[in-house]
Amino acid sequence: MNETQFAMPSREFSGTLEAAMEAEVWLVAACEGLRLPSETAFAISLCVEELFLNAVQHGRASAVTVALNAAADGLCVEIRDDGVPFNPIVAPAKRIEQRCDDFEIGGYGTGLLQKFTRRMSYRRESGRNLVALEFDAAAASGALPAT
Repeated sequence: MNETQFAMPSREFSGTLEAAMEAEVWLVAACEGLRLPSETAFAISLCVEELFLNAVQHGRASAVTVALNAAADGLCVEIRDDGVPFNPIVAPAKRIEQRCDDFEIGGYGTGLLQKFTRRMSYRRESGRNLVALEFDAAAASGALPAT
């Protein structure tokens, strides 16, 4: 992201499926507050939901924090969790190669993240996973603060 970043909303959630729904409601409100186009808000929400549910269901996370950071050239969404180490960047991405009503669920999340983000980074820090997802400012139709 650009060196100039703007403080945006951040919230910690418990590591439960119910909290994933709370996070989605919170995230939708935050995206509306930023006046993001519905397509951008949908992509952000879908990517955060994927990482949140994976952290809880597979990583046994007891807490997940979601933070938004705006910069002149885009929006960065950071997801931190205290689950087992998981780097989505190196995880294999499955492709849907048949009719959607005939495929097996699972393994498509990494491809989804790659499709909707401009850039993705991962690091393990103080026993927590930190995934940063970057979205283009152009997709935000000028809704981000000016520098």
